Amino acid sequence: MAPGLAYLGLGNMGQAMCGNLVRKGNLSSPLILYNRTVSRASELSNRLGNCVVCYSVVDAVADADIIFSCLTDDSAVFETFTEILKHEVKGKLFVSCSTTQPETSDKLASMVESRGAGLVTMPGRSSVTRSMFRAMASQSSTRPQTSCILRVALV
Repeated sequence: MAPGLAYLGLGNMGQAMCGNLVRKGNLSSPLILYNRTVSRASELSNRLGNCVVCYSVVDAVADADIIFSCLTDDSAVFETFTEILKHEVKGKLFVSCSTTQPETSDKLASMVESRGAGLVTMPGRSSVTRSMFRAMASQSSTRPQTSCILRVALV
């Protein structure tokens, strides 16, 4: 069974990646959307179809196996993940597309891993990071469906 996907943060980049996931991801269940401004998630859901809007970040994460995020800055990343990590996340994979300071990524990785989840950081603005991530995802043998989904989000 394909993993459930959620996307947190629906700015321009987040919306584009959601479009890729819905159109090219061959999803077996609707893409879960969350944005602090709910109307943005609702509008995107109406435009794309095959999406469901969550009104809290905790609910969005609870129903997903892989959680993409593209948040505005380091502060938003910490605020969001602090709330998420108050709840059960063991076994989930977080994919942070937010452009943050290296120290933020390191701290976030420690926070997430201490709760039994995984984290991949791939700032969307970096072509080098995207190329490295594509290579890493294509070599995944333990979760082939996951690597396919991660590549689709980038295309």
